Amino acid sequence: MQVSYEWLNEFVDLAGISPEEISHNLTMSGLEVEEIEYKKPAFTNIRTAKIVKIENHPNADKLHLVTLDIGGLEKRVVCGAQNIEVGQIIPYASVGSRVLDRKTGESFELTPAVIRGVESQGMLCSQDELGLTGLQDEDGILILNRLYDNVELNLPLEKLMNLSDEIIFHVAPTANRGDEMSVIGIARELSALFNRKMKFKKLDFDYEELSDFKVEIKNDEICKFYSVGVLKNLKIKSSPDFIQRRIIASGMRPINNIVDITNYVMLEYGTPQHAFDYDKLNKYLCVRYAENSETIVTIDGVERKLVPNQSVVIASETKPVCIAGVFGGLNSEIDSNTKNIALEAAYFTSHTNRKSAHSVGYRSEASSRYERGVDIEMVLPALYRSIELLQKYADAEFVGIAKCGQDKLTPIEITLRNSEIKRILGIEIEQSRCIEILENLGFKLLGKNEIAAKFVVPSYRYNDVTREIDLIEEISRIEGFDKINPEIPNISQGADISFDTRTVKIINETMLAYGFDEIVTGSLVGKNLCKTYLQPLDESAAITVLNPHSEDYTTLRQWLMPSLLDVVKNNFDNGQKNFRLYEIGKTYIKKSQPTEDYSGALEIRKLSGCLFGSVENALYKKNIDDFYTLKGILESLFEKLNLSKRIVFSPLNEAEMSAFEFLHPAQSATVSILGKNRESIGYIGKLHPVLSDKLKFNQPLYVFEINLEEVIAAMSPSVVKFKKIPVYGSVQRDIAFITDKNTTVEEVYKVIKKSADKNILKSVKVFDIYEGKGIDEGKKSLAFRVTLQDENKTLTDDIIQGEVNKIKSGLEKNIIGLILR
Repeated sequence: MQVSYEWLNEFVDLAGISPEEISHNLTMSGLEVEEIEYKKPAFTNIRTAKIVKIENHPNADKLHLVTLDIGGLEKRVVCGAQNIEVGQIIPYASVGSRVLDRKTGESFELTPAVIRGVESQGMLCSQDELGLTGLQDEDGILILNRLYDNVELNLPLEKLMNLSDEIIFHVAPTANRGDEMSVIGIARELSALFNRKMKFKKLDFDYEELSDFKVEIKNDEICKFYSVGVLKNLKIKSSPDFIQRRIIASGMRPINNIVDITNYVMLEYGTPQHAFDYDKLNKYLCVRYAENSETIVTIDGVERKLVPNQSVVIASETKPVCIAGVFGGLNSEIDSNTKNIALEAAYFTSHTNRKSAHSVGYRSEASSRYERGVDIEMVLPALYRSIELLQKYADAEFVGIAKCGQDKLTPIEITLRNSEIKRILGIEIEQSRCIEILENLGFKLLGKNEIAAKFVVPSYRYNDVTREIDLIEEISRIEGFDKINPEIPNISQGADISFDTRTVKIINETMLAYGFDEIVTGSLVGKNLCKTYLQPLDESAAITVLNPHSEDYTTLRQWLMPSLLDVVKNNFDNGQKNFRLYEIGKTYIKKSQPTEDYSGALEIRKLSGCLFGSVENALYKKNIDDFYTLKGILESLFEKLNLSKRIVFSPLNEAEMSAFEFLHPAQSATVSILGKNRESIGYIGKLHPVLSDKLKFNQPLYVFEINLEEVIAAMSPSVVKFKKIPVYGSVQRDIAFITDKNTTVEEVYKVIKKSADKNILKSVKVFDIYEGKGIDEGKKSLAFRVTLQDENKTLTDDIIQGEVNKIKSGLEKNIIGLILR
């Protein structure tokens, strides 16, 4: 936004304050000043002159000899412009004047010239040669008597156009400060920063409520207040010089007194308005969403397709006449024949206005203010201001106002404690100074005592000041953050790392130790992505995005696996064929309708990962990853989390096979945790061959996904205890046998643990599984290594053999069809 020093000075006395000081203080308080522009006329010594005679140049077909009247003094110049006529008043540059080169834009001084044998005593100027823009659309000489009435001859152009040296601040208000999108809002900031009183008071009008013009809000989600002022018998002409100058300084283009005044009030009050040609309406306007197949041709002549339930329109009884708060319609615009207008002033809600502007692909000065939030209680005063200016500068006859909705807010009262200011900021600020700052910012003091003061939040800060801490922030930014001395906080207790954080740290360290790379994927997925990777998507529990940027990102994910598989596919397609990946992320399930206190969504933290290809290491040149590699890694992880005794891997049942279509039915398993009830916490398995072929993978992919919330809930914080290192050595014995093919390792493991002396048996590990030549069909060979150790004495051969015999006896007794080797 651009705002001039002169305009700001109208609302707050800035005498004695330099532009640089204003810029610094505004920036330090949170309103960044990106640039200070020092603007002055690009020309010198340009005067008004009247064309009294036009003759053909004797030596050139396209040149003219133009005789000028400069207040009783005649001059003759050579001119090639085609838009000149006798009687026009134009800008005249004499020898010694400075103008701009039309091609390069560089300033140069006019010198005596002879053109095709004829002396030219100066030149007639276009707006480009004067460094001006937006004054007329046609090329050629600038015609001043079209822009101004009763132009005096031999008048300096800067005086006619009321041009002077200007200082313009280019500011960048933040998204939460809609009030700073106005001259009054910025002036209010300066009032507080420099402790100078604001020179502003809201206008109030006595008016008649119109009975013959109806306005209606069809949906109060999109508009809270809508009003229309009717003015008749206006005279359309150029707006006053000061309005034109301030509009140009703000980066906009003057058009006529009606449009300029609505823009002027928008810039001044921060409240956009729109003028309709009253006679093109049928005494009715409503605010509603666009309907199916509706279009509108906007003022720029472009036909725009409106989107149902997104595009917000102002409509007559039969058709849209404006895109609400964004762009006017051609079918109701002001033109040279307009005599009567319906002037709109409204409060459109921020989120619907932004969505509406996006739906038609257009963003305007008005929409940029509505999307930040305008002051609803300033809508009518801004309308009064426009009516006042139209009565003065367009000779308008004010008829009355039609309105609907509610433009008053429920007051927000906040108590500010002196002790809290010191606690938060660490410095003492006198209560009187705090009150002074807040009152300068527009907060109304309700009462005070020696320990606290109570304030009412002004309507223009209704959305971002709601708590005591917000008032403290206002005080600190105006008083100056630089006045808060940096101090090291008094730490009475060391930092405490939560149990959750320690657990996640163990998981990260374990995965990294096994050669996994961590990935982070987005939380949004789409139906197509889930369908591509055969992922289950419960649409009844899905949380969808109302206005997604793409069909690929419409829903918050319910599983991490779709995103993981997409990463694998992308890496494989780009030549990466050997890697291990894992991710810790959240999934989202809709449990109930949202309330003020609860989002209605269940957020579940999960761990997912995959093995793809083979991993090289120093010991083995090639280590082929398979289902058991991944299972072993997870078992190691659960062991580090002290959960290995409670974790069970089970083959998929029929229901699980249909739910996990992307998994190989014979090389997959569910992961469960034992407790009062056996709870499934995830799955592990090989990617289904059909899906693998579809993705054109030429090697197997093994994946897993674990519910970390269940894992962490099952864990109990443990205290590290000292354990003396045994002085007596351990021994290992291998036990091999042939058993039925359906016998699981888990069954064997449980029998061994039960058969041996628990004080001596330290570990049991399977190291060989074999099926094939030499083994009968339907059978397999298993080999286990048991580690024995007594912490109090050396194990003798008799004790060792006794334990081995007990284990063998237990296996023969409990495992049907087992034959020891």
